[in-house]
Amino acid sequence: MIKARSIARRVGLKRLYYRIFPLRDYEEEFHNAIFEELHAGDLVWDVGANVGFYTKICAEKTGAGGRVVAFEPAPETYSELCRQTSKYPWVQNERLALSDSDGVSHLVVYDAAIDSTFHHLQWDAGETTSANCVDVPVMRGDSYWSRSGKTPNLLRIDVEGFEEEVLAGMNGLLAAPELRAVFLELHFQFLEERGRAGAPIRIEEQLRGKGFRPRWVDRSHIAAKRDRS
Repeated sequence: MIKARSIARRVGLKRLYYRIFPLRDYEEEFHNAIFEELHAGDLVWDVGANVGFYTKICAEKTGAGGRVVAFEPAPETYSELCRQTSKYPWVQNERLALSDSDGVSHLVVYDAAIDSTFHHLQWDAGETTSANCVDVPVMRGDSYWSRSGKTPNLLRIDVEGFEEEVLAGMNGLLAAPELRAVFLELHFQFLEERGRAGAPIRIEEQLRGKGFRPRWVDRSHIAAKRDRS
């Protein structure tokens, strides 16, 4: 399915691909897979939380006995995230991007009129068209994990083509037995533009190597649960 989608994109046959592999409502199955895996009292990391759609879903399911840490580096989006989650005291918002290094990076921030969900870490110094770049703090997931001292039970990752970097920065965390499941959205267009078309396959291999069983929920989303057998 990964190769079929990539080829269809390159040769302009996306419409035909979508007819062959139809979807229900976008993200419906992914949403359901996350909701089924969540338990009251869980600790969840929402990496690339945007304005908090999934953050709020997780907060409702975990309840006040749990905790949701939402990572969102874009300043205006972060402010809206805080507003949207203000009624959940057990949500902790971090204006921070997770990646494979600790420090500061450039975030490409799009005008909301285009689509704020396209915000992503800069991968090309010339990438400024229709966008502005702002400095944002970045941290490896392992660094944040070590600092917090608490292991999440579930990860949701939506980082606009930087999925490999995020996972590379949490190599230790992914091996922690308390982490039951990882849910990712893969952004094929950004990955291909970055020359990382093979990333989805490498991500599946990495997750298997850490004891997870990844499956494609739909054409863009992976649900990986820890293999307890």
